[in-house]
Amino acid sequence: MRIHYQLMLKQSLQDLNPIFMGESECEPSHEGHASQSGNCYVLYRIYRGKGKVRIGDTTYSPRPGQFFLIPPGELGSFTTDKEDPWFFQWIGFTGTLAHDFLSLPPVFDVPPSLFARLYDPRTTTENLVTRITSDLFLLHATLTHPAAPRSDYIQWVVEHITASYMQKLSVAELAAELGINACHLSRQFTKKIGMSIQEYLLTVRVINAKLYLNKGYSVKEAALMCGFNDPNNFTKLFKKKTGYSPKEWKKKLALSEDSRSPFQPYPPATAPLAKK
Repeated sequence: MRIHYQLMLKQSLQDLNPIFMGESECEPSHEGHASQSGNCYVLYRIYRGKGKVRIGDTTYSPRPGQFFLIPPGELGSFTTDKEDPWFFQWIGFTGTLAHDFLSLPPVFDVPPSLFARLYDPRTTTENLVTRITSDLFLLHATLTHPAAPRSDYIQWVVEHITASYMQKLSVAELAAELGINACHLSRQFTKKIGMSIQEYLLTVRVINAKLYLNKGYSVKEAALMCGFNDPNNFTKLFKKKTGYSPKEWKKKLALSEDSRSPFQPYPPATAPLAKK
């Protein structure tokens, strides 16, 4: 089996913490094992090819675009097709929400609209760690919770932003997924939350940027991990929201006894931020 790469991810998140990822192109008729220990979950995504995986006492044949999960302590074995072997990605992760993935079938699909938003190895990305982390939160938010009733679409938007604030989001896309009018969604969100969807998105990004800075990430790293491709725009918005530039914030932390307070990466979706 040829391993394209494996990366140890510089993350220290509480809810879902990706700790390594990689991509492999298997040889024909290759037999392999995926054995886990401790509290690490490993999520596999099949990009192309054919093969079989045995998890516990059951054998499955995941198709391209499908996922399968190896839980902590579980032994998984797989065999690739002799003519069209697998090319797959794996993500190892821990966290307080990791157990929620066990509610999914051993092999599962994702909706086409979600699949189109996930990282594609055939394309380039500025920050692979950010994309992988965002994908994991997006999968969790979309697949491990039942779809929100129509009357709860505001809460759905809050949870969606909480899970995927690192990515580009638009009111039109959110409204299309909910099947409602974009103007109506904007009005109702502002009425309930106290700020527009875009303002809420920026607020969530800045909150998380502060926490990344607290953890010791550089200004550029914090900007990229929170969806800001332009550090200058990030600096202007950060100062507007906090009263400090990112560098001033880091300097303030260095002089504070609380500069290494517990890291809480994502604001609770059940407690939306509202202007008072």
